[in-house]
Amino acid sequence: MFGKLINEAKISVLLHTKSPLTIRSNKSKLIEPSLFDMECIKSRYQGKDTVIIPGSTLKGVLRNRYEKISALFGKECCNIFDKNNPCKKPYDWDKKPYEEQGAYAYKNMCPACRLFGSLDMASRIYIPDTYPEGECILGGRKGVAINRITGASHPSALYDFEVVEEGKFRVIIRLKNYELYQMALLLFVLKDLDEGYVSLGASSTRGNGRMEIQEMDICFREYRQSVTGWRGATGIQEIPLNEKYNINYDWELPFFGEMGLQGISIEEMIENCEDIDIKKDIRR
Repeated sequence: MFGKLINEAKISVLLHTKSPLTIRSNKSKLIEPSLFDMECIKSRYQGKDTVIIPGSTLKGVLRNRYEKISALFGKECCNIFDKNNPCKKPYDWDKKPYEEQGAYAYKNMCPACRLFGSLDMASRIYIPDTYPEGECILGGRKGVAINRITGASHPSALYDFEVVEEGKFRVIIRLKNYELYQMALLLFVLKDLDEGYVSLGASSTRGNGRMEIQEMDICFREYRQSVTGWRGATGIQEIPLNEKYNINYDWELPFFGEMGLQGISIEEMIENCEDIDIKKDIRR
């Protein structure tokens, strides 16, 4: 399925904290007693240490929600922690012609493994570490363990942890050889993140980690010259772009058409996808 480029997309969203965000590091306070008991994970960026949202964290959260939404469309996803996970290469996949092996293995995967990958299939979605735009305001919170019998605080169980009080993070999501229904489902996931149904980081049950999407840009690349609108890697459905976008393909070397949608809302993109038959395509 990755032997040649068919289509690509880059989704850029600006996430802004609506509540404190904490993605905890494994740095020990025993080494540096002045630190919080639990510190935000940090990395070196533009000459200084700054908090980050690891790509693995964001990808895991998006995959978890993607699995739940897929089930609502009638297609359950596998349990990736099950040693008998069914999303594996078929026993006879290597007996197929080389050019058919990828498609044959892909067909036997669940919706989540098809997009996010598995031990036997490369991912179609790429999410790098996310760094803040501008300065982040950091703060601290205190927590205490609760005695399950008395309902009071447990002695000697007070701890503190670092949080991002306010910050903006530019998230880049890249898709390669994706299907139209996969893009549509991913938009539903981002909508849930924006509306607070999905949270990032630790302590989400106490209100932390709620984010809002302030900006979204999407850039599509199409490598098939016969396509004039927006089309997935499989299937024949093509979605024409509304005239208000004022976008035309400009075919140049290396023979791709590129179109960018600037400042588009999630709701508008979901509306563009309304003709996609997700229930049918997700079972294909």
